Amino acid sequence: MRAEIHQIVTFADEVFKGNPAFVVSLPRGTPDETMQALAGQLGEPVLASLRPSDDGLTALHFHSPAGRHGGAGHAMMAAAHVGFEAMPQRTSLTFAMADGSRRMIRREGRRISVPWPLMPGHAIEKRHELGAALGAMPLETFEAAFGYVAVYDDADEVGALKPDQEAVARLERGAVIATAQGKRSDFVLRVFAPKLGLPEDPVCGTAHRILVPYWAERLGRQALHSEQLSPRGGDLWCTLFADHVEISGHSLRFLSGAIELPDP
Repeated sequence: MRAEIHQIVTFADEVFKGNPAFVVSLPRGTPDETMQALAGQLGEPVLASLRPSDDGLTALHFHSPAGRHGGAGHAMMAAAHVGFEAMPQRTSLTFAMADGSRRMIRREGRRISVPWPLMPGHAIEKRHELGAALGAMPLETFEAAFGYVAVYDDADEVGALKPDQEAVARLERGAVIATAQGKRSDFVLRVFAPKLGLPEDPVCGTAHRILVPYWAERLGRQALHSEQLSPRGGDLWCTLFADHVEISGHSLRFLSGAIELPDP
C-alpha cells in the first residue's frame, strides 16, 4: 500500500526552526502495529496519521514506537497543515480522533489554531531540587500532570540554563518547564524531558496548557505570545478560554514523498 508522507515544521517561519513532525496520509485504515513500526523506523516519538473516517470526516491518530499516543501539539499542528493544504478553500476543518471525539481546527491567514483542554497546576515547594537540576534557583515552583514548572525572574536567566540532564531525569515527573516573563514576547519557556528521551523539546505545545493560565493571571490578559528559547526556537500565540486554551502558530512544509507499507 502506497501512502503519502510529509514533514511539516510547526511554530516557525523557517524550515530549520520550530518543531518538525511527520504526517502520513493513508488511503485506508492500517493496523496499529504497522504505524508503531513506522514511527520506530522514522525515529519519530509522535507520528500523526490521516485516513478516511466512516462519518465522512478525516480521522487523525497518533502513534509512537511503543504504540498508540495521546497526541502532541506540534503533531496536531502538522496534521492540520496537511489537511488545509488538501482543502485550500477551507478556513476550518474537523478531525475524528481515535477516542471518538471531534477536534475543530481554525485557520486565519497563515496561522493555524488548535484548541486544547487546560492542564491545571498547583504550587509545590521544589525550588532547591529544581534549582539544583536546572543550574539556577527559581523564584517559585509548581507542578501539573505533564511535569514540574520553575518560574524565573528574567528571560535571559531561562535562556542561559545549563541543566544537569541526569539530575532532571531522576526527578519524579517526566518533564521540567522553565519560564519567565519575556522581552519580545509575553513569556518565554524551555522544556527538558530526558526521562522521555527528549533532553530539550524544540517547541512544546503541551506546556502552554499549564503556562497560559498562569501568565494570563499574572499579566492580566487572555491573549499571550510566547517564545520557546530552545536551540531551534519557536513562537506561539495563545488565547485562554474558560475550559481550554487555543494554541496558534505558523507552519510550513519541509518535505513530501511516498512510502510503501504492508497491505492491511
